[in-house]
Amino acid sequence: MDADAPNPSITLSKKEFWALWLTLFLIAYNISVISPVMPLLVRELNTSIGYIQSALVLFSLVTASFAPTSENLCRFYGRERIFLGGLLLYGLGIVAMALSPTIGFWVVSFSLLTGLAATPLVSAPWSIMDFAYDGKQEEQATVAFILASVIGGLSGSLLGGFIASHFGWRWSFTPSLIVFVLVLVMGRTLPSTSVPRKVPIDWVGGLVSFLGFGSILLGVGLAGEYGWWKPKQVFSIAGLVIPPFAVSIVPTLISVGVICLGFFAVWQRQQQQPAGIPLMRVGLLRNAVFVNGLLTAMLHTLVTSGIQFNLYQSLPIILPLNPFQTAIAVLPYTLTMVVVVVVLLKRLKIDQQLFPKYLVHIGLSLLIVGLLAMYWAIAPDMTTLSILPALMLMGMGSGLFSVYIGRLTYATTSKREKPEGTGIYNPCQQLGSSLGRGILGTILITSASIDVVDQVAQLMGLSLSSEQRLNAITALQRMVQTFSKQERREALARVLPEPVMAQLPEVARLAAVEGMKIALLVAIAVSVVCLLLSTQLPKRGRRRP
Repeated sequence: MDADAPNPSITLSKKEFWALWLTLFLIAYNISVISPVMPLLVRELNTSIGYIQSALVLFSLVTASFAPTSENLCRFYGRERIFLGGLLLYGLGIVAMALSPTIGFWVVSFSLLTGLAATPLVSAPWSIMDFAYDGKQEEQATVAFILASVIGGLSGSLLGGFIASHFGWRWSFTPSLIVFVLVLVMGRTLPSTSVPRKVPIDWVGGLVSFLGFGSILLGVGLAGEYGWWKPKQVFSIAGLVIPPFAVSIVPTLISVGVICLGFFAVWQRQQQQPAGIPLMRVGLLRNAVFVNGLLTAMLHTLVTSGIQFNLYQSLPIILPLNPFQTAIAVLPYTLTMVVVVVVLLKRLKIDQQLFPKYLVHIGLSLLIVGLLAMYWAIAPDMTTLSILPALMLMGMGSGLFSVYIGRLTYATTSKREKPEGTGIYNPCQQLGSSLGRGILGTILITSASIDVVDQVAQLMGLSLSSEQRLNAITALQRMVQTFSKQERREALARVLPEPVMAQLPEVARLAAVEGMKIALLVAIAVSVVCLLLSTQLPKRGRRRP
């Protein structure tokens, strides 16, 4: 019997269903709580916002890169065993994060421990649900799982931010630990969805593919902070500068990744034996519909996660607000998304009047209109109410998109292929989320820093050379990412005259507005590409074999 063959006798009890639901909630909470606790992390662990952003990207890179190996392990040992093993590793990572004495320890705990563990935890609920339910039950379970991620993200922003503001950032991981214990207790009896295969696992292929994909994507993620070729700053580990010549770490990582993937391709050809287990089933990745849906969903996640992250960074400067007030200001996006998923789609059944493909198009169009409305609403004299319509439009668009994009992505796959597809699809969405924060966040900070330097130079009547201007921008970026608000003010007061310091808050507000507008223009362009990709999707969702 094939390891991934569906078992029609699988049933889920209410306890087991809620264990899977809480698993998705746990992952979403643990990622979303990083944004509100980021300033406290930067201050206490003596790091920078850019470093935390890189850790978020690394988390998703680890999750995505480990997906093929995770699926291989599931085919060998069974998905439920790997799920429980990943859950235990994830709990260890949460504890290690909360107790981290240094930023290096925190990055290892978050990006590596929870990153590795998240791969089976994200894919298993969807795979098990797909085996256990069909028809209307599957639709209801799909909506419930979407809501689990949405509510988890919302809880991380609000509850986690509130706990961090009042009790410290370490305590913000307490809800994660509580949910972890609940999942561990409730999920120990999950039904089996596969039959273990008694043939060797391709550990070499798993390691090489992990190193290849991880190195390339990590290089791309670090480009904003370290530069694509000319190094913006030195990359070192334990005092050892890498590379030892005047080139950024980015091309080095990408080169290593390409070499590893080349070796991986050669190795895989050698492993194609009748008795062996191939590491990756390339047939699904050759499915044009699946790949197109995968990319469309990832770009949508990149845009929405990146813009929400930038709102958390810019609103405290423009309005100003504290982290908890900022979370409340951004809340209408999530609430509107929940309303669309629960009320409009499940009660009105609009998919019975329109093809799911057209609903995806409508969702992306609403998202673009919302981004345009946000672009015009962002201004020095803005209020939280002025961005409310934009957030609601974005929430409506994301709600429509999120419910139907999965159906269209798997339109030409069989139920037997769903577990493998889920193992690729969900980690790629995590990757899109982290890349959104990294790319759009870098655009915001870089654009705002450039604007502040130029405005201050103009106020002081200075004419800076290209090198002086670049050094000043780089120094300000590091200051923004490393210093607290009071520390930045004290450092700038030592080099700027008092009349300029008096105007600095207004300068920073204008710079944040302009930086946010530039990031929104990039987000709009990516959303248009996303809409164009979606035109190649089929009209209807996946049919049963």
